[in-house]
Amino acid sequence: MNQKVFIEKNSYQLVSDERDIMLPWKLTKEIQTWCNANNIIAEQNPQQVILQTAFGVALWRIKDEKQRMWFALRWSS
Repeated sequence: MNQKVFIEKNSYQLVSDERDIMLPWKLTKEIQTWCNANNIIAEQNPQQVILQTAFGVALWRIKDEKQRMWFALRWSS
């Protein structure tokens, strides 16, 4: 798994798996509701939640490729 810098501000970087999907933090509840309704298993790294919140984003990890594709199609716009 390769790492990717998703966002950088001053001396802080949000680094995670390149397959993760970054979305605005304000969509978190809506995303969780959609994932539950569609049986999509999307996780957030609990160790990064504070940094993600500070940047105003959320990184979502969907391990299943088909679920990740469906997630990306739904939330890419």
